[in-house]
Amino acid sequence: MSREIWLSYNNNAERLRLPVNPPEISIGNGSQTTTVDVAGIGEVAIINDPVLKTFEFSSFFPSSWGPYCEYKDIPVPKQAAATISKWKATGKPIRFLVSGTAWNFAVTIEDFVYREEGGDVETIHFDLSLREYKFVTIRKLDEKKTAANGSKKVTTSTTAARPSTKTVPATYKVKSGDSLWKIAKANNTTWQKLAEINKIKAPYTIRPGQELKLK
Repeated sequence: MSREIWLSYNNNAERLRLPVNPPEISIGNGSQTTTVDVAGIGEVAIINDPVLKTFEFSSFFPSSWGPYCEYKDIPVPKQAAATISKWKATGKPIRFLVSGTAWNFAVTIEDFVYREEGGDVETIHFDLSLREYKFVTIRKLDEKKTAANGSKKVTTSTTAARPSTKTVPATYKVKSGDSLWKIAKANNTTWQKLAEINKIKAPYTIRPGQELKLK
């Protein structure tokens, strides 16, 4: 069974399918390295392993289609190499996917070396090294006092809003087009509070040049 090997960037905004599958892929798993042939990739599993995996393989971008290619409309070798080099330069993760398997990893490009070899004009041979990438969610630590003994209890939160650091002025001069709701939103308060402290009654009309208390 032939495998499709894909590299993609920015949520598939840019994609590249290898025109010639590598004969084998070396999988680094901590201090252990396993080499598997591409046709047998589906039988390799690494379970509950906290160590980031690495993937290394070599292949080439041929200058013209041949029977060893996986599909007809193959990329221009120099353009394909430039694309991978550009992705590497961003320092951002890409996606490494092998069809028909559970292999669908976010990875960083650790090394990409390519070259032309004598007698094979415009064909680009390359060595590619990838490292698994883990997305991290930063959690905020909150300290709260317990009612019993006053000791601090640490809890975590991923949705806590950052407190506003905006300084609210004491007064505001109404401009043309303003409304209580618009002024309240711009000054981190509510229109009901503005109406109350300025003694504005329904229908809550304000006029340009009017000076409102904000707090």
